[in-house]
Formats: sequence, structure tokens, C-alpha cells
Amino acid sequence: MNWTSRIVTAPSAMRPLRPAHHRPGRILWGTLFFLLGFAVLIVIISDWYLLPAMDAARNAVPAEKKALAAHARLVLAVVLFILVAGILLTFRFGRFFLPRKREPDKPTRYVDAWTESARRMQTPPSRSD
Repeated sequence: MNWTSRIVTAPSAMRPLRPAHHRPGRILWGTLFFLLGFAVLIVIISDWYLLPAMDAARNAVPAEKKALAAHARLVLAVVLFILVAGILLTFRFGRFFLPRKREPDKPTRYVDAWTESARRMQTPPSRSD
């Protein structure tokens, strides 16, 4: 085992520390749920509207075909709006454009170890003979 594949452990907790590039899986789960929900939405809309509209368009006159096309465009616009809004909410693009206020970083205090140990040391009681 070379030195790059070793796991760094925290001495107090004795559990592996996450590397700096590792991110939690919240976006992965959110994306999965969004895609599953959107697939269900597409199936419902297809079964409820698009397939019956295609059957009706076979025997429709030109005025009815225009009305069906207009309704299909409206449904398409609503579905695309839901898709875009869902993607924006799932991937939280707002964090790039509207970042949250953060406290400024505090400068690191470098304390002399000998001075700190002397400050913490308890003096034994004096012996009086």
C-alpha cells in the first residue's frame, strides 16, 4: 500500500475523514427523485392527454386540429416549465447567484505552546516546615 491510498483517521473519533473533494449525496438523491417524478408526470400526461389527442386528430377537421395543436403547445409549455423549475430547485443554482451571507473568517491565533502550558500549570502548595 503506497502513501496515497492510506486513510487519514481522526485521533479522537477514530473514523476516516472525508477528503476535501468529497461531497454529500444530497444532490444525487434529489436528482434521482426529480427524474423519477418527472418520468411519472410524462407518463400521466401522455396517457391522459397526448395519446387521446393524437387519436382525435386523425378524424378532425382543420379547425379542430388547430385547437388540438394549441392545447398540446400549452401542455408542452407547462411540462417544460415544471422541468426547468425542478432542475433549478434540485441543483440549487441560486447558491451561485444569491449566495448566503457568511461571517468573515477569523484570523488564526498562533499561541506559544510554552506560554500556554505555563498558564495552565497548577502550582503545588508551598511546604512550610
